[in-house]
Parts: sequence; structure tokens; C-alpha cells
Amino acid sequence: SAHITVVFLFFGPLIFFYTWPSPSTHLDKFLAIFDAVITPFLNPIIYTFRNQEMKVAMKRVCRQLVSYRKTS
Repeated sequence: SAHITVVFLFFGPLIFFYTWPSPSTHLDKFLAIFDAVITPFLNPIIYTFRNQEMKVAMKRVCRQLVSYRKTS
């Protein structure tokens, strides 16, 4: 599922770009930034979620953040 997510993040903006009837420069810039910066940035994060220890650590951090927000 991690590989499918990465493939979707990589090809999703490209498919959207080519199927959009009237592209605008703002949309072009956003898709270019998403494809060039965001996808490679998210790639290692997505693949670390496959690691069971990483899942446990991320759940613990999320629980701590939620409990911190409730007390604040």
C-alpha cells in the first residue's frame, strides 16, 4: 500500500494536469511544486510507516499531542 500511495502522489498531479480542460498558471505552479518538492519529501515518510516500531512511535506522539491540546 505504501508503494501505491507513492505512485498515486507522483502520477496524480500529472493526470490531473493533463485532464484539466483549461489550465491556469497558478494551477500549473502548484502542480509543479507538488510534483517536484512534496512527493520526494513525503516518500521516506510514507515508507517508514511500513515499519511496526515507527507506527507505535507515531501513535505515541499523536496521543501525547492530543492530550497536550486537551490540557492547554
